[in-house]
Amino acid sequence: MEEKYCSQCGISLVPLDKPYLSKNCDECGKTAYYVRYSKNGGIKVENGESLTIPGNFFQLSLDPSAKGKLFRSGLPFYLKQLFIADHPKDENEIIDCANRKKEDATSILESSESLQEYDLDDDEDCKKAYEKITEKQYSREWYAMAMGTYSTIVKDAIDEENSKKAAWAGYMLGTTRGLTLVSERLFENTLWRGYLANQVVYEVTAAAMQTPGEAEAIKKLEPLFRKIDEATLHAWIESNLPIGPRIGVKQLPEQILLPLAKWHLASLQKEKEEIVNNKKEYRADNELKIKWLALGISAAGGVFGVLKVLGFV
Repeated sequence: MEEKYCSQCGISLVPLDKPYLSKNCDECGKTAYYVRYSKNGGIKVENGESLTIPGNFFQLSLDPSAKGKLFRSGLPFYLKQLFIADHPKDENEIIDCANRKKEDATSILESSESLQEYDLDDDEDCKKAYEKITEKQYSREWYAMAMGTYSTIVKDAIDEENSKKAAWAGYMLGTTRGLTLVSERLFENTLWRGYLANQVVYEVTAAAMQTPGEAEAIKKLEPLFRKIDEATLHAWIESNLPIGPRIGVKQLPEQILLPLAKWHLASLQKEKEEIVNNKKEYRADNELKIKWLALGISAAGGVFGVLKVLGFV
């Protein structure tokens, strides 16, 4: 079995999943992989060392847990890569592109949770899957099925030398492909949450622009809303029943109380997400410390030194 760590110095003998340095180990002669950070941040490279950035390290995604974090200025670049990175360079590549889109469509259908009970290679199951897909013609599965169909029509039209049919099918192929991207669960959830957040901000801003008396009342209501838990606020908002009687407020209209409740609910959810993210970062830092302490044990030759570092002795 391949060694993962040098028996002499404890340094990794396999490439890391983050940017790393490498050189031949002075003790065993094997290639060692490690990280050395400079005082001002970044990785410090010395003579004889190679710096490597793994190909999958920079991952752009709308997922908050992804390694790469998007800034506002980076969003257009991300969307450009998402929608046109796989486009055909010229007319000679259109057939290969259509074949790739058909493969993408098949992959989406095969990985769909709602179609797991069907064997798409079986004619009977395929018919049943088709019937289920057609029940919801705004689903990602529906768009994927349409994308696969238009991929075939594009190729057939080119073989038939029917330019109008090929142009139409190509347009529809691009349209349905775009719909498979925006209807992907993470993309759709991000879009919806952004819309809701923007709606809440707008409503709260509009409410705050009321008379000075109302603005003062809204300010005094903040401590009261902060005492209400997330589940209660959510139930009040979704019930569409008046909020004022529930908190003993009669002077402010529901048009103000409802957006204020939504704003506080959004704040609670944001605070919860920040707590979860902080815990993840804390766990990651601890795991990194443990790895370095493990190396420290090997180098120091005993547990006592580690306990001393941790402050237990």
